[in-house]
Amino acid sequence: MITFDEKRKLFHLFNKNFSYYFYINKLGYLIHLYCGNYLEDVDIERLTERYAERHAYLENGKEVCDESYYFSLQSSNFECATYGTADKRGAFAIINNVDNSCLTDFRYISHTIKYGKEEIKGLPHARIEKSKNVQTLSITLKDIRSNVYLILHYSIFDDLNVLIRNCKVINNENSEITINRINSLELDLFGSNYDCLSLHGTWSMDRLIDITPINHNKTIISDNHGARGFIHNPAIMIKESNANYEYGNVYSLSLIYSGDFCFELGKDEFEQVRVLAGINSENFSYTLKNSEEFIAPECVLCFSNKGINGVTNTLHDFTREYIINKKFTYQERPILINSWEAFYFDFDTNKIKNFLDEANKLGIELVVLDDGWFGKRNNDKCSLGDWDVNSEKINLNEIIDYAHSKKMKIGIWIEPEMISFDSNLYNKHPEYALYNRKIKPTLLRHQLTIDLTNQNDRDVIFKKIEHIFDNYKFDYCKRDFNRFLSEIGTANQTVPEGEICYRFTLGTYDLLEKFTKKYSNILLETCASGGGRFDLGMLYYSPQIWCSDETDPMARVEIQFATNLFYPLSTIGSHVSLKGNVCLQDKAIIAAFGTFGYELDPCKLSSYDKNKIIEINNLIKTWHHIITLGDYYVINDPNTTNYATWSCVLKNKKEALVFDYNFRREPTRARYIKLVGLDKDSYYFNSLTNTIIKGDFYMNVGLNISAPLDEGKSMLFILKMVSPLEKTIFEKMNSDKSKKRDKII
Repeated sequence: MITFDEKRKLFHLFNKNFSYYFYINKLGYLIHLYCGNYLEDVDIERLTERYAERHAYLENGKEVCDESYYFSLQSSNFECATYGTADKRGAFAIINNVDNSCLTDFRYISHTIKYGKEEIKGLPHARIEKSKNVQTLSITLKDIRSNVYLILHYSIFDDLNVLIRNCKVINNENSEITINRINSLELDLFGSNYDCLSLHGTWSMDRLIDITPINHNKTIISDNHGARGFIHNPAIMIKESNANYEYGNVYSLSLIYSGDFCFELGKDEFEQVRVLAGINSENFSYTLKNSEEFIAPECVLCFSNKGINGVTNTLHDFTREYIINKKFTYQERPILINSWEAFYFDFDTNKIKNFLDEANKLGIELVVLDDGWFGKRNNDKCSLGDWDVNSEKINLNEIIDYAHSKKMKIGIWIEPEMISFDSNLYNKHPEYALYNRKIKPTLLRHQLTIDLTNQNDRDVIFKKIEHIFDNYKFDYCKRDFNRFLSEIGTANQTVPEGEICYRFTLGTYDLLEKFTKKYSNILLETCASGGGRFDLGMLYYSPQIWCSDETDPMARVEIQFATNLFYPLSTIGSHVSLKGNVCLQDKAIIAAFGTFGYELDPCKLSSYDKNKIIEINNLIKTWHHIITLGDYYVINDPNTTNYATWSCVLKNKKEALVFDYNFRREPTRARYIKLVGLDKDSYYFNSLTNTIIKGDFYMNVGLNISAPLDEGKSMLFILKMVSPLEKTIFEKMNSDKSKKRDKII
């Protein structure tokens, strides 16, 4: 999977569908050559011809020209661009050295190629269980002016078009250096016609799609909130401008990181594109003493020549196989109901037991007790940090035993990264709060964050969490995070300001690591004021993330559509609520394309709605595995059409689910949903039309849905492959052509 041509100094990282080439030039620079479909070989000279100004420099009073038009700092493509030289397109790293100069220029020293991939202590990373299906190239570079080393890591998989990159900075100087900027990946692309697909949002509109042409003005996609990640998501796609969901070259870049990040994209004067992905340098600087090192988070590069759908399925496969804990990856999650919208803070033991009774009758398998069970928490203005059960309000053991006696699972809500100003913890230890003591801190949602940069503070919080989960036998935990970092500083000022956001993220990971190791059987769902902090870093610890506090079906279709492009549907927390003026069945169809659950009070439902929920739950238990295990395909994009249409198809192509939602009311029109991913030579039974039709018909002609459509109409088609014998029997049983079939609606 990785070869090195000693004579040409050429690296080739590849599998049967993918190639990544770069080489070491005469000056020791790593020159990027190619990233795309598999190529057996490349012509270095043809790829590196540059008719820009030749590379020349002054040495001992003489002008030296080491290279011909095959190299130019101004126009050559790099793996690790310099800072302070003639390359002004964006630096991979900026390091303030012992002479207080930031000139950063790393050159090749050596490399190793090994099977497997190293784990990164303290950071989430790709999980590698079988070393033989992954190879890692590690290249050691040295700054030309100092004893500062940069090690670039490249890991490639034999079964996926995926390349993982990150780097390590090592200070071998006798004094301190400061890292002012560090990236995990640089990708310099030939050609100029690229668009960037990214996700933006806010509370209750957590992820929506932006598509921006990559032009000569730089595009910055970043977050500087210290966490939460609503405004932008740490994942983007770069697609050729003519690429669509089924056709064209598309790249995706996803950081395995939950803190401040930045993607920087721009076209140079030679019509080439540079992409940089890493930690946002706005709130970042990091000091290294002698012999210390800094490791950047991993960045996942995926490639497909089969459009956005191709990259999406590669990302989904990678996330399921190499990020999520295998214990939960392919496990069907229990149907969940959350107490929040039923009670908010107003509940007691009897209310929750009645809640459990009614949920159990509906076939619901997991009940979650949300906010309000601890301290004096009867509103959101107090008690965060006081993780002691309010025994006057609720008897937790009685509720847990009651749920388990009914063969139901039970879970609880916590928010361990936060501290309320009005809390016992803050009154005793105000130094635990993370803010600059020279100014008045902003209370967002009436709360501050805990100083997770401090090991003692983390230990105190984890002991409180341990007390709860050691003494109460919960099956599930919803872990929330409801504000971002502001007025950044610590009480004792031992951590430099530029390191706080980064160290806070590491502190979050430390708590998550301890929790998931000690309570490995508990299903953890993370949340950040809804669907913030939805990234691969969180998915390393929690197999699912609450998608959004917005549960209105029309809004949810758009939010889930965008989320689906990057993250497997089995990771997307998606529930039915009473929001939205559509029936329960339509809401359930939308929510089914996620983990599936409810946000309502079953005690207040009508008999009709209760029976409908029982019916829905039974159906979902029958076919939800297609969503958990299948490949995902976009058919209609709601950003460009009146519809959101997608499908999930099992890897063996034997079963498929097709979802269609129309936003505006439409009269009769000729509409056909052309399906994707079926076996063209096999026949499929259609649950909606009660017919058997060949796969190639569905993919070339499609499903006919020409009837009038009401506003906000959801449709679900279930397709199941049948054998020739089954087809024959079915046709004989349904040979009476005189029966008129109802129109499809």
